[in-house]
Amino acid sequence: MILQTLSGPVAAAREATGDSDVAQITQLPNPPLAEITADDIHVRRCRLAGDAMDTQFGCFRSHDLQKLLELTHGAPALIGHNRQSVAVARFFGGSVEEFGGHRYIVPKFYWPRAHSAAEDFRVLLDAGIISEASIAFTFEKPSCSICGKDIRECEHEPGAHYGLKLCHYYYDGLDRVLEGSFVYRGAEPGTGILSEISDLKKAIKGRKTITVRVGGRTYEAIAPLTQ
Repeated sequence: MILQTLSGPVAAAREATGDSDVAQITQLPNPPLAEITADDIHVRRCRLAGDAMDTQFGCFRSHDLQKLLELTHGAPALIGHNRQSVAVARFFGGSVEEFGGHRYIVPKFYWPRAHSAAEDFRVLLDAGIISEASIAFTFEKPSCSICGKDIRECEHEPGAHYGLKLCHYYYDGLDRVLEGSFVYRGAEPGTGILSEISDLKKAIKGRKTITVRVGGRTYEAIAPLTQ
């Protein structure tokens, strides 16, 4: 299984928190232990990932976006992919939407107003200081756009042109969304946080280890070859 992390810039939109949000939150796996109302939480929306090609020449297939959105439901939201810390918010619900000629998953995320840092977090989001969002997920196979094979094993190079075709790869066999994070710089155009008022290219062919460097951090995962 391969670990990948993508992030991108923020755009603004507005949406009010409603009873339907609360209903979705209370039906999450491991739901809140205390009863909550719309007045107890802040809610924002996040254009988290889409079918646009990212800077590492990877992209999701359009028909996989609904599954990706479903995998995001209930996932934690962190700061800077720091998995040693507790979550600051949680993703839920959302939709698949068109933006800039591409399709994106747009989950919502919420955090409690009663938290001691809740207002500071809201102000940083709404002022654009926290300005980019990122998704960490696992998938089975980076499929070459030219030949369809595992790009770690075929002769094609991501980012190279073959005739009129630019070689890239698809994130096939989506397995799990580990978390979403708020970060400082991103990889996929068009992604980002929506406010309320509401190198996989570095994968080395023939090896089972993939190292990806994002935001100054290096991520490595064991990537068993699929048959």
